[in-house]
Order: sequence, then structure tokens, then C-alpha cells
Amino acid sequence: MDGKLRDALMDLGIHPDCVDEKKLSQEISEHMLRGLRGIGGSMMMIPTYLFGSGTIVPDEPVAVIDAGGTNLRAATVVIRSSGAEVLELKKSRMPGTDRHITAEEMYDEFVKRIMPMMPASGRLALCFSYAFRSMPDGEAQIITMGKEVSIEDCEGSLIREGMLRAFAKARYKGDPKITVLNDTAAVLYSALASGYSDAVGFILGTGMNTAYFEKTLDVPKIGPVLHDRVAINMESAYFSSPPCGMIDRKLDSASRNKGQALFEKMVSGAYLGEIACLSVIELAERGLMSDGTSDMVRGAGALKLQYVTELIERSSGPLAELCACNEDIKTLRELFICIMRRSGKMTASLVAAVIRRICANAEEKEVPVAVNGSTFLLNRTIREEFLKCLNELAGGDFGFKLISRDDDTLVGSAAAAFLG
Repeated sequence: MDGKLRDALMDLGIHPDCVDEKKLSQEISEHMLRGLRGIGGSMMMIPTYLFGSGTIVPDEPVAVIDAGGTNLRAATVVIRSSGAEVLELKKSRMPGTDRHITAEEMYDEFVKRIMPMMPASGRLALCFSYAFRSMPDGEAQIITMGKEVSIEDCEGSLIREGMLRAFAKARYKGDPKITVLNDTAAVLYSALASGYSDAVGFILGTGMNTAYFEKTLDVPKIGPVLHDRVAINMESAYFSSPPCGMIDRKLDSASRNKGQALFEKMVSGAYLGEIACLSVIELAERGLMSDGTSDMVRGAGALKLQYVTELIERSSGPLAELCACNEDIKTLRELFICIMRRSGKMTASLVAAVIRRICANAEEKEVPVAVNGSTFLLNRTIREEFLKCLNELAGGDFGFKLISRDDDTLVGSAAAAFLG
């Protein structure tokens, strides 16, 4: 890389060398501990009141609803000794995406779509990928559902209670046993469905989050429980002390949630394209890219990650066509590589902190990392930097292995129906 370009990227704070991975991982560990103890820290470390005990009953079917974003999946999942199977799967639009409805109508739609799949046991897992508050009795209260759906009076609604009312209205004759969890917890439980005793659940897609099992004795805010381990939803997106640079501060100041989710804004798919666009404009102002390319990129807005990946891997595609000259293509490619490597390095620092916590609790020698999310799985630059950095942070102190499967949220939800 040209020295002037490297200096500029360092000054803007988006070069991976701006990240001290060991220091970052230690700071994350400190925030984790404060959050667990309820004495501060920027990560909420939310107890899910789902636990790591119990036994998966082989060959017993579980009905699963996976609701998130604009999509709804209804399925029957069976976990066998030979592995998990999704026996039946139906996809549809999430209720409330095509018209305004009430929370009661949402629950009615959920029940309508899952009723034909309900097993005799009544086991149902609802993977609900919107913001909700977990309660000690296993109930879940909706906080908000975001802009993708239009659902009246959903805030404050109790999910299990709403589902039970909907089952009663539908004259379901069984006894629904409902487990509610979010997508990150489902990814975590997918490792247990594959026979592992512990794991990290890690999602890097449009957003970013992490989950793992913590010793209940080390989570004083949950009070006494009868289980040894509880699944923790870290809400790691909200870690407040990442190494923000000039571009990150510009992006944050223009965002709707200014000052929040700083970590997520530096590493996840929803923001990497915006970081790239802001960086191009800044480089042009410093004479490191032509004004013509800058104007074209500015007009394009946030850059699609699939186009960024195409430029990195082949120096071609729609973004290459925006460039006024070959030198700009080269500069743009090097910029994108730095942005992606920084994401991989920072997320590796996060996962290393979680693995060390697991090893301290359980003396594990190799910890599975169950991964989900297109930003991680489809971006080779991020993934390679993540693995390189995580290996360096391990330093022989711990081992890890990445695991993933396309149906992880369905399978993990089914496992939680037994173990949660």
C-alpha cells in the first residue's frame, strides 16, 4: 500500500492497525464482568432465563417459529443421534409487513401457521428476533419490533401469554409448552444440538451480537436458580469503548441512534457500506482519489457489500465502473480491504474475550464458535482476518473451531425447547 494512503487511513481510523486487539479484548472482558454483576459496563449481559441443563429427547419433534425482519418460517424439527433434521418448512411474510395489524392478530397468524405442525408433546420454540425482555418465569415482553413491521400495541405485550390466548381461540386441544428466545441464543443452542456441551453463539450480519453460557452463581442479578448455567445475551453491539476514528464519529453523528451501538457501527453489514462511502469522499478531499470517482460514489450512497466483495476479489463490478481511472480502482480496493480487515480484527477480539470467559468457567480446551450472518459467512476478507487474529489472541491458551449450518436458528430453537 502506498505510504500516503496508509497514513490517511490511519488518520481516518479505519486501518486495521488502528486496533490494538489485545487491549480491545481486555476492555471487552471488563465490560462483560461489570454487566454480569449489574455494576455498569456498556454491554447489558442479559440473562435469557434459558439454561444449559436438561436432555434432548431423540426423535421427538418440536414445532418452531422463526420470526425476524420481514420473514416468518414455520417448521418441524427433530434432533436425532445422527443429527438434526428439518422435516417440514414453510416460509411466508412476517405478519404486519404488508398491512397494519394488532399484536393479537400477529399471535393469531403465528398459531394459524404452526398449528398443522404441532407435535403431540406440545413443544413449541419461538425464535423472536425483535427486542424483548426475558423474565424469570420464561415469559418474554416485547420492547419494540422496529420499522420493518407495522403492529399496533405490541410494545409491552407478553409473548407466551399472547400465544396461549391464540391457541385457545384456535381450539387447540393440546398443552402448548412455549420457549421464547432470540436469534443469537438460537445460534448458541444449535451447537448443543450438534452434541457440544458449550459454545459461543456469534452473529455478524446486518447487525452483530453474541451469546454464551455463564455460571449462574456469577450472575447475581438473576437471584437464586436451580440451574448451574444460564444463556447470556450479551448485546455486544453496545460496547461503548471501541477504537472509533474520524469516519466512525461522522457516521455515528448522522445516525438515528447517535452514541449507541458504536461497536456494531464499526463492524456490521448495515454500516460497512456507509463507512466506505464516507471514506471515499474524505480520500478525494485529500487528493488520494479523483473528484469524479468521489462524486459517483457519493451519488451511489451506502455501498452494497456484495459489490464491495466483488471489487476486493476481482477488481471489477459495479463499483469499479464508478471509478474514473484504474488508479482509483486500486485505491478503492485497498480501502475496502482495510475496512473489512478491521471488522474481522475487532470481532475476533470480542469472541476471544468470550472464549476466555468460558475457559475460566469450565476449563474447556476447545470452544466451538457457532457463527451466523452473511457479513461473516460471505466475506472472505473479514473471515480470514477474524481467524488470523483469533489464533494470535489464543496464543496457545485456548482452542476454537468454527461451526455453522444453514438451519441453525431452527435447530437451535428446537434444542432450547428441551434444554432451556
